[in-house]
Amino acid sequence: MSVPSPASDRSVVERTLSVLGAFDTGNVRLTVSEISRRSGIPVATAYRIVAKLLSWGALERAEDNRYTIGLRLWEIALLAPRHSDLRSAAVPHMFELRAVTRSAVLLSVRDGNEGICLESVSGTARPLHRSWSRGHRFPLHATACGRVLLAAADEITWEEIHTLGLGPHTPNTVTDPALLRGLVEQGRRQGFAVCDGELLDGVVEVAAPLYDADGTAVGAVGLVTDRARTSHDRDRASRVHDLTRPLLTAAGRISRSLALRTRTEGQHHSSTDKQRSRT
Repeated sequence: MSVPSPASDRSVVERTLSVLGAFDTGNVRLTVSEISRRSGIPVATAYRIVAKLLSWGALERAEDNRYTIGLRLWEIALLAPRHSDLRSAAVPHMFELRAVTRSAVLLSVRDGNEGICLESVSGTARPLHRSWSRGHRFPLHATACGRVLLAAADEITWEEIHTLGLGPHTPNTVTDPALLRGLVEQGRRQGFAVCDGELLDGVVEVAAPLYDADGTAVGAVGLVTDRARTSHDRDRASRVHDLTRPLLTAAGRISRSLALRTRTEGQHHSSTDKQRSRT
């Protein structure tokens, strides 16, 4: 039996990942031809990879000869310990926060130079921008959650963001790098960040950082509200103040819950290792 060379093996892996990478929030149902075009892989090769992924459960067949991401892949993704622990710690407090503020609540983490919404709880305002829905990506510079996540980012991330450019999403979007750094630093000092109509006109977002047992910022929890509720600047400032207090309380509770989970798991693993060592 022949064994594929490492280069050949990497090629297969890269092509498979390219097929999966053809799907995104704007392209959740694709034909093989569309997968081929978006991944840059010949149609015949894409068809073979899609068939393999379909049999394993990473893809599912939809109507009109289209394919979607399968539940098997979603189940595997949920096993990521950093994100699963964060979601488990945050979700109960997110529902409590929604009940108090009547605003949409978001749980986000950073993935490279973008943010990802891990979980969201809808509020009573108008429907969320799609970037604030579970599984969607959002720009770090134009959102409060993004600025909280940027406060813990390294220089490499900042350089990547500057290279890609701070694109405007509304007339209010901050696109000046120096001004953005100042706002991120201000948010770091005060413990929360605010964005007013920078990703979606008429929407105000407030966010606070979440910490693990080591005091490392691992995510952000945010509130999104409709600015139409408050027509005057003084009213908006009061609204933000009213949101900030319960937000910071919830962020503290989530961080403590996450730290407790981390310590408990660490003690469990330590105990298990000792038992194995004795055995």
